[in-house]
Amino acid sequence: MGRRQRGKIFNLVIQGLVGCLLVSIFVLNPQPSLGQNFLVPFVSPTGTRIFVAGDIEYASVHLDGFTLFQIASQDFTASEARELSPVERRARRIERGLNNIINRGFDPTTLQVSTATLNNLTVIVAKDNQNLPQQVILTVTEVDALIDSSSVGDLADRWVKIIQTALLQAWQERQPAPRRQQVMTATIIILGLIFLSWVSIWWQKHLRNRFNLLKKQAKRQSDQNLPINSPPRKDRSQEPILASLEDSSNFRQQADIQRQLTLNILWKRLALIGLILLWFGGIAAILYVFPETRLEGRGIIRIPLRIFIIWLLLTSVSNMVNLYVNFRLREWVEEGAVFSENLERRILRAPTLLEVWREIITFIAIFLGIFGFLAWMGLSFAFLLTGAGLVGALLTFAFQDLLKDWINGFLIVFEDQYTVGDMVQFQEFIGLVENMSLRATQLRAADGRLITIAHNQIITAHNLSKDWARVNFTIEVAYQTEPDVAISLMAAIAENMAVDPQWQEDIINPVQVAGVSRVSHTGMEIMLRIVVKRLRQWDIEREYRRRLKIAFEEKGIHIGIPQQSFLIARDREEFKGQF
Repeated sequence: MGRRQRGKIFNLVIQGLVGCLLVSIFVLNPQPSLGQNFLVPFVSPTGTRIFVAGDIEYASVHLDGFTLFQIASQDFTASEARELSPVERRARRIERGLNNIINRGFDPTTLQVSTATLNNLTVIVAKDNQNLPQQVILTVTEVDALIDSSSVGDLADRWVKIIQTALLQAWQERQPAPRRQQVMTATIIILGLIFLSWVSIWWQKHLRNRFNLLKKQAKRQSDQNLPINSPPRKDRSQEPILASLEDSSNFRQQADIQRQLTLNILWKRLALIGLILLWFGGIAAILYVFPETRLEGRGIIRIPLRIFIIWLLLTSVSNMVNLYVNFRLREWVEEGAVFSENLERRILRAPTLLEVWREIITFIAIFLGIFGFLAWMGLSFAFLLTGAGLVGALLTFAFQDLLKDWINGFLIVFEDQYTVGDMVQFQEFIGLVENMSLRATQLRAADGRLITIAHNQIITAHNLSKDWARVNFTIEVAYQTEPDVAISLMAAIAENMAVDPQWQEDIINPVQVAGVSRVSHTGMEIMLRIVVKRLRQWDIEREYRRRLKIAFEEKGIHIGIPQQSFLIARDREEFKGQF
């Protein structure tokens, strides 16, 4: 599959996810048509969803969880301290009246819902021939008719039919046979929840085992192919490109493992969120089965479902972006096998760059998720921008050090000051970089301590292993030693190590500088520099010292010894006379 085809597939997937989000918005937010009026929804302090059309607000009337019709009001809430707006109070009053009729009981064969006139207003009343006296359900107002684009009489006749049908259906659902069916349905849902939860938990355990296996493979692959950067040696300039291709192949295997880890993490998150949503949905379904709790069931699932949709969309997009970054980094490393002399450094930097990009993408996804959820809940865009600005200002003031950490971490990573696997020194701390994030760097010291250093605390960083390293070896020999003999012997030992199969791959230039660096009363100090591959300077220096000690003993060369001169008087009397 070519790059162009992969790009087309990526674009199609993104478009599909965006389309699913748009469809879900319309599914979860059905809005009745009010002619040409523009509807502005908002959520009241009590959680009721209210729509505004011009200078009129309206809300829905529910019975047993179903929306019957919409009522309107021009009397807006004057104070935010009031719990309910006028349209909310009117809707609740109508719903209480309908529930009272159902709870008191009525004869379905003689139930009559009709219109009447009370105080020159059109009202809807209900009664039967046995237990239910005439009861006013609601008053149909001119505002109701205005938003419906019809007359008061026509609207009242239509609401009469709706209320009559809803009351009969509510009566039917409360009979013994439907009740038994509701209980059986709830029992089946509970058993299904238990079974699906067991399957989900088993699947999560399988994914965790797979994740641990992939982590071990990644660690083993990293240990086997830890790149050791070095400048090219003159005597190795004719090496074939197969070595670079082999390094690139090893990194490709690491990149594939990272891709599998990314997919594994996505599946684990989907399984966990799916389990949570399963129980939310199961509880909502059980509540929805019974007419008395049907509206609460819809309310329980609405917010978790919105959160899940936003999470699913952003997680899918962020993981695809992570996979795309992984793919681009792999291409970047493979290009280094052909066009760059620093392939090993690219291989070393790629995992750190991938981890940092993941943190950046995750942060952006969380911010967009919170912003999108609040917008979906009905908060205005201007309010969200104002709130985001205030929150941003407060966070900037409260987390100044954290922002400094992120900025410094970003510069450290993208300027390639050091990366995971480098030996670095910060002030008095020295160790191998074991982990990096945008916030901090973790060093593993020689004694095993794990040192965590925040990036805003790093003033000067000494990278002891970037690209290549050098052994600065000095030794002091006796003053009587012939300097040329000692220098030649030291250089010969370094040259012999450079051709030794055990060390030849680690030594780039066995003798860079050799000579007398200092002469003192204790002897001559001879300096030798050996250019080696990164992180190999300590092993090579220890081996060089061992060989040099043996060679000095064979040649009779002694190390420098402090020398002092003493004057001893031959005649004690003469000695005393001097004082």
